[in-house]
Amino acid sequence: MSDPITQAAACYDILYFPSAGLEESEEFALGLRDLRRRLPGARRWYNIGNEAEIPGPAAFAQWSDAPYLLVILNPALLLSDNLEAELLALVAGGDADCVLPSDPRGFVPGVFIDYAGRPGFDRFVARLAAGPHRMPYDNRSPWLYLIARHALAASPAVASWHDLPAALGERTIIAGHAFVHSYADYYCADRAEMLRLVPGDVRTLLEIGGGLGNFCKAFMHERGGQATLLEQNPIMASVARQQGLTVLEGDFRDINLSERYDCVAFLDVLEHIPDPLAALIKARQALKPGGRVLLSVPNVGHWSVVWDLLEGRFDYIPVGILCATHLRFFSRSGLQTLLDDAGLCVERWENTVSPLPEPFAAFLACRTAQGVVLDLESLATDSFHVLARCPGGA
Repeated sequence: MSDPITQAAACYDILYFPSAGLEESEEFALGLRDLRRRLPGARRWYNIGNEAEIPGPAAFAQWSDAPYLLVILNPALLLSDNLEAELLALVAGGDADCVLPSDPRGFVPGVFIDYAGRPGFDRFVARLAAGPHRMPYDNRSPWLYLIARHALAASPAVASWHDLPAALGERTIIAGHAFVHSYADYYCADRAEMLRLVPGDVRTLLEIGGGLGNFCKAFMHERGGQATLLEQNPIMASVARQQGLTVLEGDFRDINLSERYDCVAFLDVLEHIPDPLAALIKARQALKPGGRVLLSVPNVGHWSVVWDLLEGRFDYIPVGILCATHLRFFSRSGLQTLLDDAGLCVERWENTVSPLPEPFAAFLACRTAQGVVLDLESLATDSFHVLARCPGGA
């Protein structure tokens, strides 16, 4: 006799809500391909532009005859390999009518997030198996959930797709062994931690590739200066413009800059540019005399990349040090050489730290005893934050 859970795996449909803005990016294209690979049992995908275009949950039961529906409200997700099997096992087994995976907002107690790439993500998920299989739903905003069709048909008429898990009350649970990680805020971070490096005499700022321009807004709000955003993604540029920002749209390599600024910022952007040296030289030309360049650059020497390489892995993901659109990779010495070649002098250099996991630290300790020289500072550094100055102006 066949396993009922295996039979169920071929009997669920997907209701998919696109992610505005991210849909146009290469990062999201990679993420969506990966998401589809990890949901092999899906019978049919319903791609929905917005919630107003479809009936509510109760009426949707007339659209799909599949016994289960996977609702993807936030498609910018990394999925654990076991997600499909874990969610189906809990719903088909009668444990609940609606199941969400765990995520960084809440997961098995006693397990700590220490992943920075796909292999580390998989190792983290494997540790979740030591915890409870199911956990009570805590009313977190749903990113993804699996729901039984009979629960759809009986759902309250006022329930929206976002509100449905909460509307089902105790019949909604969290799968403790499945996990998702969201990168939906990829273009939205305000990078407020970088403002500390910006000197008080900076009154005008140009940010290259700043997404929605939240760093520009933070600079203007906290410093009272003037900021200009240069963004290549047309959707993000349009949204930023609608929010009142001064926006230049296009590729930094091609655009003509008539203004001069006190500071030009590349916040996790330089590694996406084919010729970083040419970009820094052009940034110098956009500076007033004595102007600064502000950089945030990921460190390819971070322990997460080193660990992956030791296992023969170098897997691109939508975001992070091994982001799919990174064209250049930097260590501290390589970044310093690049700044020297661009004629920029470092005023401040700060490392952002994520300590080595204990198992990897123990492994490295054995190598040290055998004479291998380690740069522990580099291994613990996930990105470099740098303020550099052009001594003689542009």
